[in-house]
Amino acid sequence: MGDEYYLSANEAALAVVATAMKKARLRLDTLCVNSLMGGILFSSGGMIHIMAQGYMGSIFQNDPGVIMFIQGLVYPIGLFYVVIMGVDLFNSNVLFFSTAVVRGAVSILDLCISWFVSWWLNLVGNIFVCYVISTYSGVGTTKSFIRSAVEIAETKNAHGFVQTLLRGVAGNFYVSMAIYLQLMVKPLHVKFFMLLLPIFTFVSLGYSHVVADMYLMVMGLINHADVTVGEVIWRVFIPGTLGNMIGGSAFGIVVTWYLHLVVVERDQRELNLPQYDVRDEQPELNQDSRVVRRPLQISTEDDDDEPLDEEPEYINDKLGGIREEEPSDSSDSYRAEAPQALYEDNLSRMNTRSTGISRLSNMSSYRRLRSPKNVFPVYGMGNAGKREREIAGEFALKVKSRHSGEIDSMLLRAATTTGTVDLGANYLGETLKRVITRSKVQKEERDIEAQRIVSPCPSFSSYHSRHLTGVPIKPLRSVSVDNVNKRMLQAGITPKAARGANEAAGIDSMTTRPRMSSAMGESVSTAHTIDLIDSERQEPKGSTQSQFDVKDFSPQKPA
Repeated sequence: MGDEYYLSANEAALAVVATAMKKARLRLDTLCVNSLMGGILFSSGGMIHIMAQGYMGSIFQNDPGVIMFIQGLVYPIGLFYVVIMGVDLFNSNVLFFSTAVVRGAVSILDLCISWFVSWWLNLVGNIFVCYVISTYSGVGTTKSFIRSAVEIAETKNAHGFVQTLLRGVAGNFYVSMAIYLQLMVKPLHVKFFMLLLPIFTFVSLGYSHVVADMYLMVMGLINHADVTVGEVIWRVFIPGTLGNMIGGSAFGIVVTWYLHLVVVERDQRELNLPQYDVRDEQPELNQDSRVVRRPLQISTEDDDDEPLDEEPEYINDKLGGIREEEPSDSSDSYRAEAPQALYEDNLSRMNTRSTGISRLSNMSSYRRLRSPKNVFPVYGMGNAGKREREIAGEFALKVKSRHSGEIDSMLLRAATTTGTVDLGANYLGETLKRVITRSKVQKEERDIEAQRIVSPCPSFSSYHSRHLTGVPIKPLRSVSVDNVNKRMLQAGITPKAARGANEAAGIDSMTTRPRMSSAMGESVSTAHTIDLIDSERQEPKGSTQSQFDVKDFSPQKPA
């Protein structure tokens, strides 16, 4: 906090959630390209891994530990490329989405889409590199390279299902730690060092990483290792994938979510620690988020000279905000002048030579830009929605007042705008749901439309729905005269009263449009006439007789 180069563990945990929210709103084509490039870039570590063992074969035969240390040092190169380019890797997506799901930031469907697409496109990228970059280019056709690729593939295939699964659990636990550590730093050279330590650990110890194994096993198959495709799938890919999912999710849920989010926020609530405004400095796609916290300067000292009812105004003064006029119902409503008051530095650069009127206009347009929905609260924009602020942890705290009361953080996070433009992102899972259900909804609409009875006065209904109400009217129902007479009898409505009601409603007949009220200048709703139209019994146009057929209407004595 307050350091532009490093983040705390809590800020890094929130950055994991914010990054997952960005990845969830990627379009499908972008996710596919990102995942394809992720597999291509990450395979760089696999190529150097094979070359280190193949071209130093004598050292590997006499002292394999030295080669394993060298392989551990060079393998982070591929992951470094992935992180800096902002592309998608299956193993890092396990960390991001497992944490975001338990935080409530993304859905299970978003998680499944990301994991499924990134896994398969990472495989396609590795296959492309194996055949085109390594084999057809001649780089991977030397005897040393082929011998090393065959040895590595056969060694990995010799492990059992459970062994590979457990190795996968440990492998992605360390990979998730590497991704998590690099989020805490900003300089690129420090990011590489943060990636180096955990990757060196898991590669040197021989743990499994399914995307890394994709390149190694495909190269073994190309060079005719003593393995089959079925064995590679069953003994390497399936247990390695399951193990990576377990290990990455365990790190994301236990360390990132529970230890650095739940535990920290629970302690803040219990001790009433200072509140912070949490924002994402890097909300753009295809790069990891960087979440920063800025403290709110709120005084909690006792001041007996000030009355209790002025406390909210005191807090808003400390925030640099304004107090609105009290409404007539004596309920208080306050709004802080954020985000300028919430941040120490000026977030909007304005011309210092501009007039006061132009500055006010600039600030008004600035305040209308709210942080979009389904996006982690953005640094430099207005307040986000309730759900986004809850994800950022802004509703987790309460501040003790100087009069032994509690002021909810809602008061401190008052809305920054009055007239706002609600912009927001659509997650890929939500889009997929709409696409899947669209055909079903359209079919139901067609079925309902086919069951509708055509109105005897189509010109009237279409005119009324388009020009008078602006909303399509309900389909006309066929109501029998006997049923109408029966209902009128039960309600005690006489024929004279029915005719008077029609005249008061401005209805001359069933086939004409309702008259415009001369006194009010408004069209009278036809909701009452629609239900009472008898498509088989219509009065001649221009008749002043009541719309109801009262021929059979005669009071009857009860039996």
